[in-house]
Amino acid sequence: MLNLVSNVVFFVAGYAIHFFLGNTMPAASYGIVGTIMTVLDFEYMFLSNGARQSLAKEISMRRYDVGDVIRKSILFQLVLVAVFFCINFFGAPLFGVVLNDPSLAIYFRIAAFLVPANGMFVLLLGINDGIQRFSTSALLNTIYPIAKLSVIPLILFVFQNDPVAGMEIGYLLALLFSIALGCISLIRHRKELIFKGNATIPFRTIAHNTLSFSIFFIMVSLVLSMDTLIVKSVVEPAAMAGYYTGAVNFGKLSYYLMTAFFTIILPVVANAIGRNDVHKAIERVKQFITMIVSLILPIPVVVSASSASLLVSFYHPAYAVAADTLSFLSLSSFFMGMTVLLNMVHTSFSSNRFSDFLSICSLVVVIPIFIVTAKFGGITHIALASMMCTAVTMVISYLVVMRKTGNVITRKALIAIVSNIILWVVVRILFKVFGIEELAEIALVYAVIYAVYVALMLSTHVVSIPKDLLPGFRKQADSRDTHGTLD
Repeated sequence: MLNLVSNVVFFVAGYAIHFFLGNTMPAASYGIVGTIMTVLDFEYMFLSNGARQSLAKEISMRRYDVGDVIRKSILFQLVLVAVFFCINFFGAPLFGVVLNDPSLAIYFRIAAFLVPANGMFVLLLGINDGIQRFSTSALLNTIYPIAKLSVIPLILFVFQNDPVAGMEIGYLLALLFSIALGCISLIRHRKELIFKGNATIPFRTIAHNTLSFSIFFIMVSLVLSMDTLIVKSVVEPAAMAGYYTGAVNFGKLSYYLMTAFFTIILPVVANAIGRNDVHKAIERVKQFITMIVSLILPIPVVVSASSASLLVSFYHPAYAVAADTLSFLSLSSFFMGMTVLLNMVHTSFSSNRFSDFLSICSLVVVIPIFIVTAKFGGITHIALASMMCTAVTMVISYLVVMRKTGNVITRKALIAIVSNIILWVVVRILFKVFGIEELAEIALVYAVIYAVYVALMLSTHVVSIPKDLLPGFRKQADSRDTHGTLD
């Protein structure tokens, strides 16, 4: 829940910053911001998920000396950081030439310093995940976007003549502030980092784990975003790309909500396996899946069932052409989220090889399918293809996980899944009969439907949230084990 809150704060702060930038900057300057952020987002793919997940897994499992794991993770992260820093700083003039804007050079040189700051920040998150201090990770992830709001006063009072530089300096200061808080927290809880294992981790293991996680999440990002680029390239008329973008904006909601679970399930399950408590690891997986299908799945289900009304109310009636597209994309993003979650579980029990294989196969198979369906079927067909492809990857991932854990879909999870199918039908009929198309009314109806649904799940005990499963919850000191984690 704390991670969900941090995700919400991240998006709200991001929209607030872009609302300010878009309304105060000249269009050309705002375009430079978009260019810089696009390049950084690509580089962050290599620096963020890979290092964080690798570090969290190895610390949780306690197979190696924790200090050695942290030192070598920092060393490998510095290698990656150095590569991207050099590309941005020394290659800045080339960016200006390629993008036909020589003024970009100075901004890419400033942006180069964001790379090492981000690389160190995600390592702090990985360390906290590894020692099961999820509340600290969530707190840092909440403080960082709030601190990024400093770009607004910086631009207003210090960088009035150069708002792009003000934006970059503000982001850098926010990262440094968050890193300082993270270091202070780790110093306070340094005893939890003490585990002198009998073995040191091979550097190649750190490198392989980091790159495997990075490549896997890059594959996920490409599958989630490549369809939009393909629609822009091959679908006629050009307006269809706009309608598709409108559907994508709502369709990805469930995936972003599920990211709150990705960073927790890997270290939680890996920690149990590291203590040879396979039964507890499997129970944790069952609890997570039940929570997700009970609390997250109804959101894409409701959006899918009411897609036409949502698009018409948020944009205008012409967007109704993308109603079926949104219906499919909303479920597709949930299936992709489940695919990621299941791969995190499998990685806890085994190596990253399956995830590597799935990444390569997905890119080789999915992108040609997207191109063909978009070319000959339009936006509805590519969305349907996306849903079918992600459903297949989810099922394959589940079957692979089941070989390690057995069936992890409990009776309660099945009840929740059936309930969501019924919910889709009820919501579809409700919006068809009453024709709800005012945005405020839709928001109210969504809130009521979700509240009633969750209340039903809780009252019938389909889902419960045990205290020891909540991120950051700590029992009293006498219930801790020798590793400082939950008994």
